[in-house]
Amino acid sequence: MSYDKPIHRIAIVGTGVIGASWSALYLARGFEVIATDPAPNAEASLRKYVDEAWPQLQTIGLSPGASRDRLTFANDM
Repeated sequence: MSYDKPIHRIAIVGTGVIGASWSALYLARGFEVIATDPAPNAEASLRKYVDEAWPQLQTIGLSPGASRDRLTFANDM
């Protein structure tokens, strides 16, 4: 079976170090990211991580459409 639809949205379940890193990378590549994590302060921690990583991602080079504004946080799946 072939999957030929373009991917525009990425779901991240768990926003610890690994989930936050993937979130930042996908945002820098122009994807919309929807993340969820039940931990207290997870959204604030994720946004802080992305903000701190963004200058390095800019140095590497952002893809068209890259924006931290494309991050959405959901309190539950």
